[in-house]
Amino acid sequence: MAGAQEPFDVDDGERRVMAPTVIQPSADSARKAGRERLGVIALAVGVVGVIAVYLALNASGGSADRDRGLLPYQALAHTLPAPDQRMHAAIRQGMLAAEGVRARSGMWPDIPALTANGVSPFTGADGYDWSFLQQGAIVNYFGRPKDASQPAWLLEIQEPEPGMPPDPAPSDDEHHRLGDGTVLHVYVWTHRFGGQVPVTFVRQPQNAGWTQVFTTAPDPVFYNRR
Repeated sequence: MAGAQEPFDVDDGERRVMAPTVIQPSADSARKAGRERLGVIALAVGVVGVIAVYLALNASGGSADRDRGLLPYQALAHTLPAPDQRMHAAIRQGMLAAEGVRARSGMWPDIPALTANGVSPFTGADGYDWSFLQQGAIVNYFGRPKDASQPAWLLEIQEPEPGMPPDPAPSDDEHHRLGDGTVLHVYVWTHRFGGQVPVTFVRQPQNAGWTQVFTTAPDPVFYNRR
């Protein structure tokens, strides 16, 4: 081998010791090692560049991923099948009528009252049987499909607990402000196995297989399910 020194014996006076062999790298080996180091550096730079681009795209408003920032149990309405998009829009529209009754009377209308006033989709004309359920400050409008293969729907409305400070959140999909300043937390949920869902008050839908549907992604600063 080029550059190698032959081993030789050294007599230390008591025993013979084999001196270590010293290998001097050849010029070809040095050049090869240099090329390998450059390759590793180039690969590292490429990885860092890809990560930087990914972070920049996710930090910018121009990201093509509109679902960025959603929790695992959340979805945007535009990603749902067309019939589900229409049902979501109908629930949102009907919710405004229910809020109007709440603002005037201080009470949430039940299903017969909404049906008498022709408030869709609570009339049942869309193939759903609706139920009104309430526990404390939380109201559920529960829509169970007559066709068991269709999804179930849930409109969840949370009023502020007594003694809570005013909610500073701006009005959006989740926050609705009544004329008296009361801020409601409003959520629309869907469950794909509608025929298997029992009609009962749902306290924590996200723990029971429900998916929360938003028109636009919620602001994480003000998102606050109780």
